[in-house]
Amino acid sequence: MSRSRLFSLSLFLLLALAGALGALSGRAQEPVTLLVWDKFTDDAETVDQIVANFMAENPHITVIREVFETDQMRDIVNTAIASGTGPDVIYYDAGPGYAGLLADAGLLLPLTDYAVEYGWTERITPTSAVEGSTLDGVFYGMPLAFDLIGIFYNQTLIDEAGLTAPRTFDELIAFCGAAREQGYIPVAFGNNPGWQAFHQFSMTANQMIGPEAMRTLLFEHEGSWNTPEIVTAIAAYFVDMRDAGCFPDDVNAIGSDDANALFYSGQALLRPWPSGEFVQQMPDYEVGFMPFPEIEGGHGPVWVTGVSSAWFITSGAEDPDAAAAFIDYLFSPAAIELWLADGEGTMPIELDLEAYDLAPMQEKTFAILQSEDAQFGYNIDVLAPAPFNDMMRSGFQLVLAGSKTPEQQAADLQAAWEDGLAAD
Repeated sequence: MSRSRLFSLSLFLLLALAGALGALSGRAQEPVTLLVWDKFTDDAETVDQIVANFMAENPHITVIREVFETDQMRDIVNTAIASGTGPDVIYYDAGPGYAGLLADAGLLLPLTDYAVEYGWTERITPTSAVEGSTLDGVFYGMPLAFDLIGIFYNQTLIDEAGLTAPRTFDELIAFCGAAREQGYIPVAFGNNPGWQAFHQFSMTANQMIGPEAMRTLLFEHEGSWNTPEIVTAIAAYFVDMRDAGCFPDDVNAIGSDDANALFYSGQALLRPWPSGEFVQQMPDYEVGFMPFPEIEGGHGPVWVTGVSSAWFITSGAEDPDAAAAFIDYLFSPAAIELWLADGEGTMPIELDLEAYDLAPMQEKTFAILQSEDAQFGYNIDVLAPAPFNDMMRSGFQLVLAGSKTPEQQAADLQAAWEDGLAAD
C-alpha cells in the first residue's frame, strides 16, 4: 500500500473515531428527563434541595418528583411500570414481598454493574443492608432507609427513679415491676394495627437462634420457625412481659404515634423501635439505646437490622445511566449532609463521624453500625413472604390477648412460611 493511501486511510479512521466520540459525547449531553417516585411526604424540602443540587451539577438532566403515600404507591406501582407510565427511578419497599414482586415480574433492572462502577456495595454497612436489597442473589436496590432496631431508654428519668436500664431479660422483668410502683409505664409498646410486633419478634428470635441461623432460615430456607427456641422468643416478649405489667393497658389498641407520645412525654421509660424524634421531642432528656436485654439460653445481645426502602431503577427507564448517576448522587457527601441535617436520620453507609455535625443519637447509631464487636441480626418481615407477615400480624395480637399460645403461634408461623415459599 502506498504511503499516501496509508495516510488517507489513517486520516479516515481518525476522523471516524473522532466522529464516533463526538456522537457519544453529544448523546451523553442530550436532554434527559427522569421521573422519580418517592415516599418523602414529610421531608419534601430536603429531597427537593438534593434534587435541585443534582440538576445544577447535571444541567442536561431534569428530575421530576412525584410523591406518594406508601399504600398508594403499592396499589399502583405494578400496573404503572408495566404500562410504561411509571417512574424511571423508584424509592420502594425492599424485600421479597414488595420489590421482589416487581423483580420477579421483570419490572426492575439489576444494579450489579452500576454497583461495581460506583462502588456502592463497598460503601454499605453492615452486610445485612446489602442482603436486604439483594433478591435471588442479584443486587437490585441502593438502600437508604435502614432500621437499627433495639430499645431506647430515658436515662434521665431512670436515674431519677434510682433504677438501672436492664441488660438481661430477668432484669427487664424486675425493672417493669419497679417502674410500675413509681407510676411509670415501663415499656411504651403498642401493637395496633399489628406490624409493630414484627420488630419485637425480630429482636427476640434473632437472639434465641442467633444471626447465622436466622440468615440461613431467611435466605437459604433451611430450618424451622416451629422450634423450642422460637417458642421461647414468642413467650418472652408477648407473654412474660405482658404478665409482668411491662406494657400499657389495651396494648393491641395503641398505635405507634401514641406509644411514641408516652415515651416523649416521660410517662414511659423504655421504647422499643420505632421511635426517633428525640432532638425535637425530648430536648431535656438524655436518651440511650441498647439491644434487647439478653435472654437466658440465647446467643447474647443482637442488634436487629433491615432495609425498609431502597432506590431502584425500573426496566422501562429510558436512560438507565442517568438514573444510576442520580442514585449515586443521593449518596454523595453533599447529599448525605442534607439527609442527616435534621439530627434524626441514619443511613447504611460507612461514614466519617468527624466529617459531619451529628446529633448524639445519630453519632451513637452510626458508631454501632460501624462497630466490629456488635452482633447484627435480621429484620424478619422485610425478608419474609406475605403469608408469614400476615400470620405475624394477626397471631401476635392473639398471643397478647391471651387467646393463643406461643406454641400455637410457632406452628402457625411455620405453616405460613411454607405457604409463602410454595406460592413463590
